[in-house]
Amino acid sequence: MNSGSTSFAGVTRQSISLGLFMVGLVLVMAVVSRDHDLQVAWYALPAAALAVGGTVLWQEWRLLRASVAERNTVVRQRRQEREDALHNEAHQRALAIVEGKNQGLDYRARAIRAAQISIWVADIPSNQIIFEGIHTGLKDFLPDTRIYHGREWYLRLHPHETELVEYRFKEFIKRRLQTFEMEYRVPDDRGGWRWIISRGLVIQEDEQGRTLVAAGTHIDIHQRKLAQIAHTQERALFNVGPVVIFRFSLLGERIIDFISRNAARLWRYTDPDWTAVGKSTSALVHPDDLLAVRATINEAFATSKPSVDAQLRLLRGDGTYHWQSMRLIFEIEHGQPYARGYMVDVQERKAMEELAASHNQTLEALVEQLHMAQADSVVLQETSDLLNSAEDVDEAFEIVRRAADAVFPGWSGSLSAIMQNGGLSLVGQWGAPPWQDAEFQLKDCWGLRRGKPHGYLNEDRQLRCNHIHPDAEGQLLPYVCVPMSANGETVGALHLFANSMVTSEQIGDIELRAERFAETLKLAMSNLRLRAWLRDQATRDGLTGLYNRRLLDERLPVEIKRSHRDRLPVSLAMIDVDHFKRFNDDYGHDAGDLVLKSISELLMDRVRVYDLACRYGGEELILLMPGCQIEDAIVKLEAIRIDVASLQISYQGYMLPPVTISIGLAETRGGGAEALVRQADEALYRAKHQGRNRLVVQGDTIPPPEEMH
Repeated sequence: MNSGSTSFAGVTRQSISLGLFMVGLVLVMAVVSRDHDLQVAWYALPAAALAVGGTVLWQEWRLLRASVAERNTVVRQRRQEREDALHNEAHQRALAIVEGKNQGLDYRARAIRAAQISIWVADIPSNQIIFEGIHTGLKDFLPDTRIYHGREWYLRLHPHETELVEYRFKEFIKRRLQTFEMEYRVPDDRGGWRWIISRGLVIQEDEQGRTLVAAGTHIDIHQRKLAQIAHTQERALFNVGPVVIFRFSLLGERIIDFISRNAARLWRYTDPDWTAVGKSTSALVHPDDLLAVRATINEAFATSKPSVDAQLRLLRGDGTYHWQSMRLIFEIEHGQPYARGYMVDVQERKAMEELAASHNQTLEALVEQLHMAQADSVVLQETSDLLNSAEDVDEAFEIVRRAADAVFPGWSGSLSAIMQNGGLSLVGQWGAPPWQDAEFQLKDCWGLRRGKPHGYLNEDRQLRCNHIHPDAEGQLLPYVCVPMSANGETVGALHLFANSMVTSEQIGDIELRAERFAETLKLAMSNLRLRAWLRDQATRDGLTGLYNRRLLDERLPVEIKRSHRDRLPVSLAMIDVDHFKRFNDDYGHDAGDLVLKSISELLMDRVRVYDLACRYGGEELILLMPGCQIEDAIVKLEAIRIDVASLQISYQGYMLPPVTISIGLAETRGGGAEALVRQADEALYRAKHQGRNRLVVQGDTIPPPEEMH
């Protein structure tokens, strides 16, 4: 701009100089020509002035145009320079941005690989989901990018969760929710499933507020989820099991802040929403137990014991209290002390303990009373110990007999025990008692009928028991019958008989002492009865009621040895029901069972007390007859065979056809148990072979009755 101004100033000075020169020239010409034509000269002067002015203007215009052109050129050059500078600056900035972007992408890839987080972007208009970072399920985590279209992603999820995930995500988009969060399983490269948690949010919407783009992350929580599932299963076990888990604060009212859900069911609270959370422990514990339990807990906590055990009564929903066994451990959380533990219902065990304690108290009271009677105390204590160790009724009777002789001198006695049919039988007797029935019913004894000791002094003053009879002269000395009951059931009776006349006071004293003596006996008698029942169950056949083969195997060798020692025979009969298989096929197994029961009942009615009737197997029965001559056995077995053929058995309203049996009989002749059974079996085989319904004796044949005439 300065150079242009300088040029323009120079041109102007030149123009002014030229104009002055022209004006001077005109004036000179006017002076010279004033003589000739002064008027013309004066006219030439303005023309010269105009010429000079035009010349000056034209020169100025030419110079001005050149100056403007030069200035425009400079402006264009400077503008280009500025544009080039801006372009260079933008280029440098773009390079910086590109470099920064590449660096950011590298950082993001590194972050994704390190954190093992998948980033997803859902483009709603194009219906596609883009994932960056892939969980393989192996050690490596791939920062790859994958794109899924339509429902392709949902179909890759676990079948149990596909529909739910798709529904929840569509609800997230449709309802324009701000966040999305859900746990589900995705496949891994090992063919299994991995738990992930998906979180996302809306990052772009259109003018109408509709979601265009949503983005979020997938985080692998597989190990945590497995641990959570295992913990949930463990919690569920406690929530349905018999153990109640709980926790309460050790401050203030000791409020329960956690309890397992099974508490409502175990503690009989019918309200499904009932919970002990928020309740004070004092509202649930029996008042009589509350102070003692709290003192125990406080002492344990104060002395830094790791745990404490206690028993207490807990209030249930039905208004009753049940005994609970409780174990607590102490913990500190956020500076606050808590007790955490469990409870188990021990009501039945406690009842048994109380019952045992009651029995112990009764026994202690009995022992105390017995100690008051110096003459009886030592004997009764020893008797109680011995009875608890007795194996059978015979041993118990011998113990009772010896004790009774010492405790009741001058008195005879007997002991009776309950039978399976509800009656009683004499176990044994000592001294010189009057004649008694070997078996009798409860109604025959006034002591058993009334459930308390019954003393008889004479016929005029007391009623006589029907199972005790006077002598031939109609005389009967005083006696006492003491019933024995345990757990509400009669187990037997103790009978004491005076050997001489006594007074009513003596009878009363004997009643009291005999009652104490019976208290010592009854539990032992009950235990013996239970043992005998268990042994009977182990040795009896469940269908027929006969003894089983196990007992036969035990008894037969013993009886054979005894027969050799006493030089007495042992007869053994093997009995088989004829055509039993065909009978089962024609009428069914229930009818066959009924036939076996009927024959077994008849057999038990016909045998002696010391005979042994057993079910050997299937429809085969064995009758062991110790000390029985073979001739007597033949008569007995023939009678049984005839009676069986005469049986009339009704099944479901109609009569079954007659049933017959075949019998093989053998007698010991110096051999062992196996030989005797084999000989009877061979005789039975011959009976079957000879036409059935007959008895065959070891080497001989007894024809049926119709052939004997």
